[in-house]
Amino acid sequence: MKDSVYDTVRSRLIGTTYRNVIRPVLFRFDPEKIHDSMLTFGYRLSRRKFGHKLTNAFFGSSNIRLRQNVWGIDFSSPIGLAAGFDKNGLLV
Repeated sequence: MKDSVYDTVRSRLIGTTYRNVIRPVLFRFDPEKIHDSMLTFGYRLSRRKFGHKLTNAFFGSSNIRLRQNVWGIDFSSPIGLAAGFDKNGLLV
């Protein structure tokens, strides 16, 4: 029960922060520049141990109902990206 309350609060906080702070700021700039900046940021974040911990703290999930097996590969939780967002595979 504790995890589900934590996940709900975390999801609401992230959603509210995105809608009210991040999205309005990002939408003031050129979409291609923001896209490239987000890819660069994600790539740099993924190359640091701290980045992995930070990403897991915000987006990690331990809900067993989200686990999936696709082509023999186990995924603890599904993550979706818009088609073409990472067309060069930088954020794998």
